[in-house]
Parts: sequence; structure tokens; C-alpha cells
Amino acid sequence: MPRGYIIKFLATMKLIAVFLIAGMLQVSAAGFAQRFNYIKKNTSLKQLFNEINKQTGYDIIWSKRNIKNTRNINADFQGTPLEEVLKIALKDQPLSYTIKGKMIIIRKQTPVTDNFASLIKVIDIKGRVLDENGKPLSGASIKVKSSTKGTTSDGNGEFSLQGIAENAELIVSFLGYTTKEVKATSDPMTISLSPQQNELENVVISVGYGTQKKINITSAISTVSGKEMDKIPSSSLSNVLAGRLAGMHVRTATGAPGAGSGVRIRASASWNASDPLFVIDGVIRDKTSFDALDPNEVDQISALKDAASAAVYGSRAANGVILVTTKKGAPGKAQVEYNSIFTMDKASSYPEYIDMKTALKTTQAAIGGVSDEEIDWVLKANPGGMANFNAVYQDPASQKHSLSISGGSEKLTYYLGGSFFNDKAFLPNTKYNRYNLRSNISSNITRDLTLSLNLATTYGTKNRFNFLTDNSDDLGGLWPKLLYFDVFSIPYMDGKPVNPGWLGNLPEMIKNSGYLRNNNQQIDALMKVDYRVPFVQGLSLHASFSKNINNSFDKIYGEKQTIYNFKRTGPNSLIVTNEILSSTKSGNPEVEYLTNQYTKSDSYQLNTQINYDRTFGKHHLAATGIYEQYEYQSYNFSMTRNNFPLFPVDQFFAASKNNSDWRTGGEEKQDGRLSYIGRVIYEYAGKYFFSGSIRRDGSIKFAPDQRWGWFPSVSGGWLASEENWYKSSKLYNTINMIKLRASYGITGDDGIGGWKWLDQYNIQKGTYYMGNPATALPRISYGGLPAAHLTWEKSESTNIGLDLKIKDRFTFTTELWKKHTYDILGERVLVLPSEFGAKLPASNYGIGDAKGIEFELGYNSNPERAFTYNLKGTFGLATTKTILKDHASNAQPFDNPEGKTASYSTGYRATGILRAPSDIDKLPANYTIMGAKPELGMMNFEDISGPAGQPDGKIDGYDKIVLGKYMGSNNAPISFGLLMNFAYKGFTLDMLFAGSAGFDLTYNDSWGRNFGGGGKIPVYHADSWTAENPGGSTPKLYAWGDSRANGYTEASTFNTYNASFVRMKYLNLGYNIPKSVLKITGINNVKLYTSTTNLFYLSKFKFYDPELNGFGSYPIMRSFILGLNIQF
Repeated sequence: MPRGYIIKFLATMKLIAVFLIAGMLQVSAAGFAQRFNYIKKNTSLKQLFNEINKQTGYDIIWSKRNIKNTRNINADFQGTPLEEVLKIALKDQPLSYTIKGKMIIIRKQTPVTDNFASLIKVIDIKGRVLDENGKPLSGASIKVKSSTKGTTSDGNGEFSLQGIAENAELIVSFLGYTTKEVKATSDPMTISLSPQQNELENVVISVGYGTQKKINITSAISTVSGKEMDKIPSSSLSNVLAGRLAGMHVRTATGAPGAGSGVRIRASASWNASDPLFVIDGVIRDKTSFDALDPNEVDQISALKDAASAAVYGSRAANGVILVTTKKGAPGKAQVEYNSIFTMDKASSYPEYIDMKTALKTTQAAIGGVSDEEIDWVLKANPGGMANFNAVYQDPASQKHSLSISGGSEKLTYYLGGSFFNDKAFLPNTKYNRYNLRSNISSNITRDLTLSLNLATTYGTKNRFNFLTDNSDDLGGLWPKLLYFDVFSIPYMDGKPVNPGWLGNLPEMIKNSGYLRNNNQQIDALMKVDYRVPFVQGLSLHASFSKNINNSFDKIYGEKQTIYNFKRTGPNSLIVTNEILSSTKSGNPEVEYLTNQYTKSDSYQLNTQINYDRTFGKHHLAATGIYEQYEYQSYNFSMTRNNFPLFPVDQFFAASKNNSDWRTGGEEKQDGRLSYIGRVIYEYAGKYFFSGSIRRDGSIKFAPDQRWGWFPSVSGGWLASEENWYKSSKLYNTINMIKLRASYGITGDDGIGGWKWLDQYNIQKGTYYMGNPATALPRISYGGLPAAHLTWEKSESTNIGLDLKIKDRFTFTTELWKKHTYDILGERVLVLPSEFGAKLPASNYGIGDAKGIEFELGYNSNPERAFTYNLKGTFGLATTKTILKDHASNAQPFDNPEGKTASYSTGYRATGILRAPSDIDKLPANYTIMGAKPELGMMNFEDISGPAGQPDGKIDGYDKIVLGKYMGSNNAPISFGLLMNFAYKGFTLDMLFAGSAGFDLTYNDSWGRNFGGGGKIPVYHADSWTAENPGGSTPKLYAWGDSRANGYTEASTFNTYNASFVRMKYLNLGYNIPKSVLKITGINNVKLYTSTTNLFYLSKFKFYDPELNGFGSYPIMRSFILGLNIQF
């Protein structure tokens, strides 16, 4: 790690320490003696508890079941001490209360029925209450059944009771967890509680600029907990989201180290579709920052899918919003957690090839150029044709270690965490390392004032080999050639690299051609201030300031390799002997060089927020007003030097001093937005819900008179199961919860480029000579007509939702949605006179629609049984249609995009191989297939049209059709997932399946579907037609460039396939060491686990992995994992 980075880290830790000490020195005398004001006749306990929470900040922990049959009270509290309020409210009620820190726990009383307690042997008990992960539960209730005795657990989850009847039943409960009954023993007790995953009432999820209870949500929001993902090793956070949320499509386009997955929420109706908006701890960031997060530092991820939830983010929310909440501390003893993962990787699949002997014989028969002698030699010298691949292959592996500590008091809470991730590819010099550090500290300065500081930094290094101009994450320029490159070009002879001609020696390029290295550091600081206004009930203020810095340094070094020319023999000079003729330098790189490129970007976001949240009888009102300011700027500078006069080394001092070998470049960018947001939430009687929001956005990307826009939304919900008539019906015993939702809103997308409303002039690279004698002068060109009325694209969205809970075990959610997008930016296709001298600028004119449906079905077994299991299935369907998009006036029907999807493709309809002379005789006179005269073995196609709109006796561009509506896995209209969790006596088994469906792929390869010959031939050409094999399933093979080969090189129904797939993303088997074994160690929990990722996939598409970018993409890794989780 660079020294400067360490210094910055130490400075950050110093700031954290100062902040910790300052927080610890704060003293508050408010405590439980604070006064409470509330006057309301016939108010329910639920309403009273909510009001206490709003005025005092105390969390009231209660169960709906316990207060179901309690009576209302006439509240008349004016400056009444809070403890007195509780005594009055619970008088003559079957309830009691316990005070623990900032929590008030309401429990149901059980009368004493044992009149002979004095005759029963009594014992003293002590123990701990833990959650499902072995972490202490502070404030858990421990009551003696049929007795008034009870207590609560402390910050370490510990409790004790004296004078308890031997073998008495203890009732242990905690909000959100299933109550458990256990027998009291004199031995130290460890009691683990399981979460009630089907309870919606008290589940809090993140929404834009705040949080809400899930039961109150009226829009389409899906959430996933960080603990569902923290045991999966991955170089980016997006890679572990697949299949977990309905309506979210996650595609792994490459398995290369450090590369992330594409994320899409529902579907975009625009052909300029951008990524969803990423918001981390309330700060708008980008996908790079999202992927840099480690799952261990994430508490929750929410996907805002409809306009009602996303419209508060306005002009950037048209494609959905992903909210991330990072972890923070909680009052209680320090909790330490260490997680370690070691992984062995293997490619899940490679492109499929014909066996080498068959391929060589096929090449010999089809195009010649190889003899039997040469075939025999290469089958011995390079059996399998994998010599190049084997010369560089190394066992890929990865590891991840994370450590965190959290805890605090009522005055101060803290979370400190860090992680290290290392991922090594199966190719030399290709790896990815990342360090993550985060601290999240919150201090209650006074009773009403809270100050929080969230600091985070990420430092990642991505390293790979250098190859020509290919600097893609996919590594697709060179590595796939290892699988098929000329099998006669063995990489080494007697330890010396062989010069194969043309491209060069592939293993030497990977090992010794230099490198591309990127060092990326992100520094994030977020300070928040929250103030509860004491003299206005329900009023609070919030302010936050975030500073985000991104430093990126690229170093690219290109070095030639020494390779050797060996004598070759054989009829076609293909057999390599061990006689050296000469040595030479490789052609890659063309010139040895060194490049340094530095990019720095920094941004800030300032938010001020006023909130009003209060309950009036059965009415609950929450209102929010927000001011948001954002600015961004980036600087880029690069310098390249070519040639090294003495010796090549990756330092500038050794490079050429001749300025003709120098090249520099640089640029600056700016962006800025100003926003005003308002939102009102209303609830009546806990069963009728309404929410409305509006955002006014201004962006410097657009002209001053086009800069501002309005983005409103409304939504409503009805919790029908809370109606008295429903509760009294028989259906209530089966369907315990019914909630209906509907929403409408407008969102925007300003990710369409900026500054196009200005006249632009570009400095050209070349020069212009003027004068006599001529003088070289720089040139400038006009950038085109400005688009003065350019503005953001807009989307109107509607959503209807239904939530059900059935038999307290099943949960079901469905969403039906539609999106109408207009003002889509596009180039105009209009005929202009040549005298016009320019082309028309892009304008906002396009229209598109998208619609779909989503389902999420879950089942949770009885957590009290020894064997428990939870199941969750997700399904999403999202379709698109282009309504208005310019096209040529004489365009053929298949080239008219209107009425079609945003990702359709065209090609020919194959009618079959011409297998017999009679097939050719049936064809019209002068019939041609893409310019070639028909021959036996060629593929034929349907003659659909011609220049006159009728079949014309030849196959050409007029005969195309729509091959597929949704092409490529990134455009799949269907996504689905199945998550299964099982537990039995300390053992756990977790499985996740995910996939995509409804999309097509037109097969393609490194040869553009041509027959390349050589020893490696894709299975696409297997079983080709020959005179000896007239029943072959693929067309006759021709040399590269032969027009007769168009039958298999052109896109058609012959080479377009349904590529739907399902992949086993994750399989984990774990074992929790019994608490009895750990009790003398001071360790709360130890979990050992083994798992695998990407174990297999199923698809009808057999040529290569259909999820990847293409034939030559770096494969998705199948990982075999050993893991250890320790909690103190």
C-alpha cells in the first residue's frame, strides 16, 4: 500500500479518535425524568406509544398481539414525568413495562397461579440471549411462566434471576423475533432466538430521504439485507445481487477480476437507457462507488422501482434508484466479528470446439493447406491444441478477510470495519486487490442533538497484461486466442519462445509484454446533524454534508519480447523443428512505450431538511422539505513517451528525450444540480395511507431557460386486513394481511450528455500550412449546430401492487406497472439540401413504452422446530416498445423501429440446406443467394421481397425479418430467482438459483462465423454437409470471404437461438459450533462453512455461456470456498 495512503489512513483514524473522545465526554441529565405532554380522549395505547416515541426518542417495544384487547384511555398529561405516564396508562391493564437504556419494553402480565411456591425447590439462574448469528440481544424479555418474575437482558445479552422454581418455564421474547419457551437450569443458559421473517409491522426499510415501516409503504420497493451477501467472495457488490430482488435484473457479462455486473431495474423505454441511480447513505454516487463497497459493510439495500418511490430523486431516477445503507453501531458491549474466506476458482465453462483430429481433417477436406504428415505431427506435439493456454494457465484463487467492531452506549455508538480482498486470475499478471475501511460514529450531544460522522475509504489495484490497444475489463482481445490460435504454432521449443508470425507469441505477450495497472482510491466523508426541536412537538431538523474524492492512476507499460524463428518442414511448412534460424522482436507493441494517466474527481452534496412527524388521534402526518446542492468536477492528465534508447524499463527517465516521441493530453469536466424536494405522508387508523412528493430540479447541462423541471408523484394504500369487518370474517384466519397499493409519478433522465446547447469548436490533431514560406498552424472545426431546447428525458409511471400474508407463513407480493417515456433524445433522420452545410442537432422527440409484472413469494417454516427452512422466489417480466423514432422514408418494414422493442435484431429466415439436385431445380431461374449461385450444401433462405415489394428470385437485403425481439442477456425481459435456507441443529444449508429468460442470441465467434480452418473449429461448424455426409446439420464449409459462406455467416434463424438460462449462483453448507463448547473461550459464536458459487447453468444455447458478453469473454468463475466466521 502506498506510503501516502497509509498517512491518510492514520490521519483519518486520528480524526475518529478525537470524535470518539468528544462524544464520550458529553453528559445528558435528561434521562428518564423528562416531561411528556399529550391530551387526547379515548386514545389507544398504540397511539400513546407512538407519541412517546416522537416526543422523547425512546423506542417503545411492543407486540400487537399483547395490546390487542387492551382498553383505550383518556390521556391528560401536561408536563408529566414519563415514568408516571406509563404507570397511569398501564394501570388495570394486563401489561407491565421495563426500562432498558433508550428502550421501553411492554410485556403481557401473567398472574401467579402457584400457591405452593414455598414447597418447591428454587434455584438462581443466569444466561445470555443471542440472535440467529450469535450476537447478543440487548433488552430481551425473560419472564417466568405463570409468575410475575422477570427481567431483561443487558447490553451483552446477559440476564440473571434469583429464587426461580427448579424446572420452571422461561418465556424469552424480543421484538421481531419468535418467542421461545425453555426450562430453567442452574447451569449457565444460552438462548438463541430466530427472527420473525414474516412480520411486516416493525420492519423498517430505507426510502428516499428517510425510512418507513414496510407495512406503511405505498410504492414499489424491494429490500435485501447485507447479511444475506457477506459470506460470498466477490470483487464487486453488484455481482451478489442476482436473483434476490423481484424486478432487478443483474447480468454478469465477464468473470474477469475486478469487473462488476450490469444492474437494471425493470426496463427502460429509451434507447439512451442509463444505469439506475445509486445512493449510498443518502449521497448520490455512481456505480463504481457502489461496486467498491464490501458486502460486510452493507446493512441494507433497497431498490426503488416505481416513480412514487423514485420521484424524490427527480431528473436522474427514470431507471430506478438503488439505496445503500451502511452499518452502524448499537448501544451495548463491543461486538467483534471476523470473517475469513479462501477460494479456489475454476472456469465454469469455455467455448465449445470440435475435437482436434476431426477439425484438422475437416480443414484438410474443405480448404486444404494441411497434410497427413503435418496432422500426425501436431497431434503429438500439441495434443488437444491447448499448448498456448497450458503455457500460461495458473490455478486461480481468491481470499477475503474482514474485521469489524461495533457497540457503544446511550450517548455514543460506533462501527469500525475493514476488509481485504484479493482475486488472482488464471492468467499471469492479472489480479485485483482491494482494501476497504469504514467508521460510522454517532453521538448524542444533548437530549435533542445528534452528531454523526461516517468516514470510508477504498483502495483498489487492478493489474493485467498489455495487448495492443485492448484495455477492456473483459480481457477479450487476447486471452480467447489461447484456446484456438494456430495449433501448429507451439509456444516454446527447448524453452525458447517460438515466433508464429502474424500476431506473435501469445504466452510471451501475457508474461512479458508489459502491463496495464490501475490504482483507484475513493475517500468519502459524511457528516450529519439531527436536531429534535423541543418546543415544537414532532418537528426536527437535519443537515448533512458529504465530500467524495476519487483518485485514479493508470500506468501502462508496453515492452517487446524476444522471440525465435525456427526452421519449419512439411509440405506446407507447418512442422516446427528445433533448429533456430534467427531471433527477432515481437510486433506487439508496435513501439515500446510508457504512459501515466492521472484522474481526480471530487464532489460534494449539501442537504438541509426539515421534518414534521406527529400523530393526532387516528391521524398520522409526516411532512418533509429538503434543499439539496451538488457539484462535481474532474481533472485528467496523461503523458506518453515512446522508445527507450538504452533499455526498456517502466520509468520515464529511461524513455526517449526526443519530443517527437512524447504525447500529452488532458481534460476537465464539471457538473452541478440544485434541487428542492417536498413530501407529505398521511396515515389514518393504521389502514389508509397516502404519500405525495414533488421535486424541482435544475441542471447546468441544459440551457438556462430549459434548466428546471418538475417531478411529482402520488401513491396510496389500503390495509384491508385492518378493517373490523375483515377481522371478523373467516378469511382472516387464512389470509392474515391484505394490502392494496397504487402509485403514479414522473421521473427524468439527464444522463444524455451536456453542453450541447452551446456552439462548440474542436481543435484538430493535424495542422494547416499557410503563407509563403508555409507555416504550420493549428486547425479548428465547428462542432455542429447547438440544440438550444435540449432537456431531460421524462417518464410517466404507474404501479399497482398487492401484498398478502397467508397462514402466518406465506408472503406474496405482486406489482403491475407501466412506464411511458417521452422527450427521448435522438438524431433526426431528415433529408436536407447539400447547401445547408451541416446536420441537424439531436433533439428531444422520441417516445417509448415499457410495462411488466413482478411476483415475490416467500415461505417461512415454524422457527420453533428443530428443522427450519425459508424459501423465496422472485419473478419479473419487463417488455418495451418504441412508439416514435426517426427512420428513413424508404426503410423496409424490418428496419422501422416503431412498434418494435428497443433491442430487436434483423436477419434472414433459413429454409434449409440444399441437399439434392432437386432442391436446386425447384429454384427460379437466375436465383442467387446473397450474390452466389446455389450449390449443394449451401443454406437457402426465404425470398420475401424485392425492390418492388414482391419476391424477386434472389436473396438479398430486402428479404430480412425480425429475428428476435430481445437480443442478448442484458436485454432479457424475464429475470427470476429462488432462494432456499435450511437449518437443523447447528447446520445450515443455503442455495440460490438465478436466471434470465425470453431473450435470443445470434451466435458469433472470433471469426465472425466464418470458417477459420486450423486445428480448432467451434462446434457451430460441426457435422457440416459434404458429399460424404449429405445429411449434415450445418452448411458446407467454404474459405473465408467466399460469398457462398454467407449461408452461415449472415445472421438468420439458422444461427439465432433461445438463450434462456438458469444458474446455481450459490450453495453454502455451514455449521455453528455448539455454545457449550465455546463457553470457556469467551467467543460468542463460531461458524465454519464451505460453499461454491456458479456451480452449473442450464441452457439450450450450447456454444458458450449465454450470460457473457460474447464468445471470447473471460469466463465466469466457479468458486470453491472455505470460510470461518467468529463473533466475540
